[in-house]
Amino acid sequence: MSVSSKEKIIRVLQIFQRTDKETPINAATIISKLKYEFGIETDRRSIYKDVEMLQYCGYPIEQASNKRQGWYMNRHAFEDWEIKVMMDAVQQAKCVSANEAKIIREKLLDLTSERGRQRISHMIIPSDNNLKVDTKLGEYIEIMMEAMYQGRKIKFQYTRRGDKMEKILRRNGEYYIFNLYAIYWSSNNYYLIGAHDHRDELTNYRLDRVENLSMTEEYAIEAEKKIGHNPEMFIRKYIDESVAHFSGKPIRIEVEYEANQVTNAILYDFAGNDIHIRKRRDGKNVAGFTKLDGITLTLWFVQYADMFKVIKPENLKMHVIEQLNKGMEHYKE
Repeated sequence: MSVSSKEKIIRVLQIFQRTDKETPINAATIISKLKYEFGIETDRRSIYKDVEMLQYCGYPIEQASNKRQGWYMNRHAFEDWEIKVMMDAVQQAKCVSANEAKIIREKLLDLTSERGRQRISHMIIPSDNNLKVDTKLGEYIEIMMEAMYQGRKIKFQYTRRGDKMEKILRRNGEYYIFNLYAIYWSSNNYYLIGAHDHRDELTNYRLDRVENLSMTEEYAIEAEKKIGHNPEMFIRKYIDESVAHFSGKPIRIEVEYEANQVTNAILYDFAGNDIHIRKRRDGKNVAGFTKLDGITLTLWFVQYADMFKVIKPENLKMHVIEQLNKGMEHYKE
């Protein structure tokens, strides 16, 4: 096979990757595209051989029910709806920069046909969720994956926000040395989950607050030695109880509310399937469910104080009342 023939079959494959069942392509159109897009001259007989070779090599190229329409790529890396879901996730990710989101979206669109691209592209709505500045998200994730693969520690600086919302390095810029065991996505943020050498317990850091992350030459302490046998179980439990929350113990809660379309939807989104409802004689509902105790829980009830009243436990009820009173004091000033 000559060099030009090798290029030709690759170009034919690229052309087929733009097709799907609804948009097949025939030999005449392939010949035209090869000529005007890539400067390659060929004939029908050669195209038929290329199609047979690609099919023999396992590419899912099938003939259209109407043979005059030619062939199409029956299967792509992802279905269009899968690409749509991934693109929406990228667009909502607050830790991804606007430029990174644009690049990822284009890569995802390259995985479908031309028809699929047109179907999905018009659904892309400009979003303010992505960061307006470039980040090193991709670079840092690559470093962390490689560190876990090689069993190495990572080091990084960690930041907080100052009074003017500027980034300030914690611990005067001292580097954190970390045994990384998992990278977890929650509430539009990535979390680094692992342990420090001097503490045999898990902790987490938000990736968007990390600066100057790199892999060290030092081997990481294995998770089993840090947190015990079956570390996956401990990590999963830690994620459920601590990530994206202020740590707290699970508590059983009862709330009073008037059931309607809005309160039902809000409460279900918050409590999930672990919820039990009973109707009182006065017509109001009482819901019971379990959540992790902490300031985030209290503030949720403050946010929806006009809809839900905490009945139990008493200390949560008092915390909500305290926060509401503090809020009222602010508005009296």
